[in-house]
Amino acid sequence: MNSIDKLTEYFIKFPGIGPRQAKRFVYFLLTRDSAFLNELANTLKSLKSDSKMCQSCSRFYSSSNYNSALCDICLNKNRDTDTLMIVAKDADLTNIERIGNYNGSYFVLGGFISILEKNPEQKVRITKLLSLIQTKIKNSNLKEVILALSLNPDGENTLNYISEKLKPILENQNIKITTLGRGLSTGTELEYLDDNTFQNAFKNRG
Repeated sequence: MNSIDKLTEYFIKFPGIGPRQAKRFVYFLLTRDSAFLNELANTLKSLKSDSKMCQSCSRFYSSSNYNSALCDICLNKNRDTDTLMIVAKDADLTNIERIGNYNGSYFVLGGFISILEKNPEQKVRITKLLSLIQTKIKNSNLKEVILALSLNPDGENTLNYISEKLKPILENQNIKITTLGRGLSTGTELEYLDDNTFQNAFKNRG
């Protein structure tokens, strides 16, 4: 396989990228000079070494500015400790932070559970999530767990799975499990929500 086809195949693996768009990326790179391509290659090489996964919320963050096992959100003493929002992807968290009307803590599941998935515990970080919540129950005043998942079949299935796993831990703890308001249209991806839509869904959660 030549370089053009091989690179196209890599781009197709990216979420939401089809063959035509992948090929456009390759042709764009072919028009760039060597300095651009070298900088891109070096950035890709250093991506893993310059990034860490937060030991608390499991989001990826840049470790180049400070050396800590926790990300800047989890280190922020001004964040509310009584709410925990569970999202599927880092991109969802980033968009919610951009919108700016949530000031609690997070947990990133790392993906969705498809309806026919036989080993759901291998698709999301359920063990780590349950451990985190148990720790928060002991050490903080956790009052609400918000399941902020996309309104598509996989998102709904993941929501049901997580809810069932949380019930034995949260029952008799006076901790609510809530979901985003159903004003969201079916198929909505949190990664692409606009400000008003998320704010209304967050306000009307239940």
